[in-house]
Amino acid sequence: MVLLNKIRAIAFVTVVALLALTACGGGSDVAAPLAPTAVPDAKSSVVTPVPPTAIAVSPTVIPTAIPTAIPTAIPTPIPTAIPTAIPTAIPTAIPTAIPTATPKPPSVFDEFGFVLGLDRGADVTNLPGNTEAQGIVQLEYSGVNVLLSWVPANDATIEGLLTGTFGTLENNQPGLTLNTVSESELKVGLETGTVVGFKSVDGSGDVVGGGLIGAWNCVDQDTSFTILVTGQDASVVQLRLNRLIDNFDCA
Repeated sequence: MVLLNKIRAIAFVTVVALLALTACGGGSDVAAPLAPTAVPDAKSSVVTPVPPTAIAVSPTVIPTAIPTAIPTAIPTPIPTAIPTAIPTAIPTAIPTAIPTATPKPPSVFDEFGFVLGLDRGADVTNLPGNTEAQGIVQLEYSGVNVLLSWVPANDATIEGLLTGTFGTLENNQPGLTLNTVSESELKVGLETGTVVGFKSVDGSGDVVGGGLIGAWNCVDQDTSFTILVTGQDASVVQLRLNRLIDNFDCA
């Protein structure tokens, strides 16, 4: 009897449990547990990174600072080739302006009423007894010897002055023969005179020198002048005479 009661109790508990399960959605409608899904392969799940597309960015900032450092290194390669091309163009512009100023002599001799400009190298020697009325000065002037004399105009003529000077010169050189070779007009400022050229010949017939004798009158000063220029080179003698006459002024 006791055993039967235990069986009944167990059966009762079992029924109650089944009823409870049915009430909670048990039975055949109970969803079956989900089967585990496949685990993705590790290799296939790795996403290959895509490199970002390079975007060219133009600089927007423009440098305004100027470099102040100066390179001090000197390039060591030195060109050794020599240019062979020769310029062929010839300058066509020719200066047309002609200097008009005449060089002024550095010193002036004006002790006796007349004016004589002297270039460098001209050394003047006054002879004793010179006055404004008459006198003689001697010059040593760059390769030539010069005598300048003056006398009152009423006591001499230009021809007489030339002849007298020529004769005095012959008398002072007895071993030489003087032969005149030229005679021409001489312009001294506003005055007009005469110049005679001569050559000196020795006993063998060789020309050993020569000179020029010039004479003119300064009318306003009532004075006549004679100049004698001698030397070895005829061209130098002519140049020195021209320069002295250009630098002479009666007053």
